[in-house]
Amino acid sequence: MMLAVWIGLLLFAFVYGCALLLTARVQHRIRASKHISMTAYGSYAQAQQDKHDLNLFGLAQQLRRRLGAAASFGLSFQSLGLIGAVFLFAGPALQKGGPSIVSIGLPILALFGILVSASLAEMSSAVPTAGGVYHWASALGTRRRGWYAGWFHLAGHLAIMALMNGACAYIIDKLLSVWLNYSSSWWTTGILLGVVTAAQVIVNHWGAGRIGALQEAGILLHAAVLAAIIGGIFIAFGQSVYSPKLLYTFQNASLDGHVTPWAFIAGVLMLQKLFLGMDGAAQASEETSDPRIRVPWAIFLSSVYTMIGGFVLFMCLTLVLPAIVGTTLFSSSDSLLAAAALDGWQGNSLILAVIAAAIWGSGNSELLICSRAVFSLARDQALPFSRTLSQVSREQQTPLPAVITTAVFSVILFGAGRLADGGEAVISSLLGFAVLCLQLAYIIPIWIKLKLHGRHRLLEDAPWNLGSYSTLVNRTALIWLILSGGLSVFALGLRGAAGTGILLVIVTVLDRKYRKQHLAKLQSRLKRPRGEIIRIERKFHLH
Repeated sequence: MMLAVWIGLLLFAFVYGCALLLTARVQHRIRASKHISMTAYGSYAQAQQDKHDLNLFGLAQQLRRRLGAAASFGLSFQSLGLIGAVFLFAGPALQKGGPSIVSIGLPILALFGILVSASLAEMSSAVPTAGGVYHWASALGTRRRGWYAGWFHLAGHLAIMALMNGACAYIIDKLLSVWLNYSSSWWTTGILLGVVTAAQVIVNHWGAGRIGALQEAGILLHAAVLAAIIGGIFIAFGQSVYSPKLLYTFQNASLDGHVTPWAFIAGVLMLQKLFLGMDGAAQASEETSDPRIRVPWAIFLSSVYTMIGGFVLFMCLTLVLPAIVGTTLFSSSDSLLAAAALDGWQGNSLILAVIAAAIWGSGNSELLICSRAVFSLARDQALPFSRTLSQVSREQQTPLPAVITTAVFSVILFGAGRLADGGEAVISSLLGFAVLCLQLAYIIPIWIKLKLHGRHRLLEDAPWNLGSYSTLVNRTALIWLILSGGLSVFALGLRGAAGTGILLVIVTVLDRKYRKQHLAKLQSRLKRPRGEIIRIERKFHLH
């Protein structure tokens, strides 16, 4: 027994050590690079440098740069959505794989999640545009590879947004049904889903100057929720119901036998969302000051801090599991996180409202990410109605048509999943769809980078890079994404895979229709005369 405990602790220490090693390596490479941050010389000097970098890709500065290091980190961290992911998937994952998924499965997920984030961070430093994986794959590979990567990426984040907003609406519906004494249903949850999404649209447009503050506040809110839940568990239960040794015994959920290997793997794969979506900060590269440094750090460090917070929270939830079952608002099948919050604070529903606020923040971050992805695709004539979707509000300097379109499609996606599956099965279907789409979106640029062996001008000029560690990290990340993606098809259900297949057909058809104008737009953008870029920037008072 003690040997298993030591092995588990050493596994967590090994993952943390790998993160520190990669951090030290990157810091050394940044110091050795030719990149000189102009932040010390004032915000204007830094803004001019950032605009110059963007102009090199044939793009004008249309969006206002308002995000700093903390806001950029908050965007990626909230996109990973630790609170929302635990709310949605902790119960099902533990029921499938037993308590050992916390001590063994979570560090394994974290190790590969950190390696994937490091690989993506390198490319975000090389191509600091709002296109994210779409522009990475296009710039390093070909237009068609970028096309597919961009579409899969957008669909994956849309599914995450639908999940987060659906969870937020569900909590609010449960709370209001108790406060106002009505019977909650999927219809009332659907109405609240529309309200939640509409509020995010308003904030993303009219609160354009405060988006950075919201992202920074989201970090503090997530930290407060973590502290409140862990503190509440300690206050309510004092000591753990179970010994920590239980986490290392590979018991099943009923604790009456050993968990089967496949059940353990399926339970671990249910938690993949904890380490998918970390690339969110890249979509705001054109709104971030010094994006070549700050965006990759946000992508990488968001995975590291999610690993630490997730491990502590899951461990606390698992060790008091029997005392959590049977609460008035939530059953054990609904959410262990919500049940622990209620029991830990003696039925006080205020903590649930705070959880809903944290999840709303994750959905709000996803709206920003998806709207910038839509804007970037439309700007390159890669979407229907591209002229409308690429428009930017002159006053607020936000892509309002892209924001509204993203919000509408996220609600439609949640509704489609609800009609297809019904009940709680929509969560599994949307999770499977999001996981497969994001993994495919990540596989494409990482595979291109491996084929190039790092020998590309953009990669060589990127200040945030892994140097000699890059090939090993990229290969490991690619193998993990392919392997976990294949297993996820069976572990998360076939409906997610079916949805991904349907998307592939749609994207292929659209590619045939928009191929010529998309290719022409990309080629002309790289040859865009300086005068045209200045004219566009003057329209937004940015030159």
